[in-house]
Amino acid sequence: MIRARPIATMLVISSLTAGASAQPFAPAETLAIDRLCLTTAAHPPSPLGLEIAATAIREHQAFGGHVIDRDGRMLRFGAVEADAFRDEAAGRGVPWRQVLRYWEALGPTDQSALQVRRFPGLADNAGASQPGDLKPLGELLDGLAQSSLPTPEREALVQAAIRSGLVDVPWSAAFVSHVVLTAGAARARFAAAIAHLDYVSEAARRSRDEAAGQASASFYRACDPRRTPMRPGDLLCMHRHAAAEIDLLKLTGPLFPGLAAGLARGERPVWNLHCDIVTGWDRQSRTATIIGGNVLQSVARRELRTDRRGALARARSGPACLDNREPGPLCRPESAPWFVLLQATDEPAP
Repeated sequence: MIRARPIATMLVISSLTAGASAQPFAPAETLAIDRLCLTTAAHPPSPLGLEIAATAIREHQAFGGHVIDRDGRMLRFGAVEADAFRDEAAGRGVPWRQVLRYWEALGPTDQSALQVRRFPGLADNAGASQPGDLKPLGELLDGLAQSSLPTPEREALVQAAIRSGLVDVPWSAAFVSHVVLTAGAARARFAAAIAHLDYVSEAARRSRDEAAGQASASFYRACDPRRTPMRPGDLLCMHRHAAAEIDLLKLTGPLFPGLAAGLARGERPVWNLHCDIVTGWDRQSRTATIIGGNVLQSVARRELRTDRRGALARARSGPACLDNREPGPLCRPESAPWFVLLQATDEPAP
């Protein structure tokens, strides 16, 4: 998900990380994890990994989402989460209803984490910008269900409430959960959730346990994305914290050993995350294709530069973005803070 965060959220994050120091995996643990990741990456993806990638591709096509090249250029601006209809041929169905499908993979709508932000008096006064409380969508739907409004009016309000909830609550983790579960992954092996943190932490625990010689039933293993070649069905994940917040952790060296180790221990050195699904890699152009939900409010297909093996390439130093002297993740997608690759671990069918 790519959205601006409110100042209050940043203050909360700063208070969580202030004075903290993320203790990385021990060198022997990092070496063992790296060996496991490289060994698996040398094999073809499993049938389930391939189906996860194929499901993500179908969802992108059905949504009619954005297409972005590896230099951050928008090749196609597609449908967005709040759209009620589209005039273009790409995509099928109503975009906001597609987003609701992703949430439905996690449970009933009226029991979901969807909420609607209320701004007291804003409808009558454009200057009343002080946000009020978040109203659970389930409560709003219950109230509408009990109203005496005629069916057309009630249905319009129900749909408006649902659409508002879908816009107000990030849905990138719901998208990934929907795709992985739809492809056939068992819930016992994948921590489907409203937050990427849950399944990233699950994968980090697997890596820690395997480094200690212990078996794990989790489908994903946490690997260093700058060292591990990507395969279809893997998840590539970034953190969304400001550089100053990460500096408070006093990390040295690559992000992966420190952040993944903290998550494996049940700590939260980072918690505001985003993951995309790897759907392919072109060896000749050294380009990986990833698909994610709630990227610029759409299901977006993006490209990333890789090295010759298929691992995430080092960030380019220039030229600068059009209106920014410093290179950044929009025009340098590989320079975004991708810190972990969740590697699909099933062995290929014989």
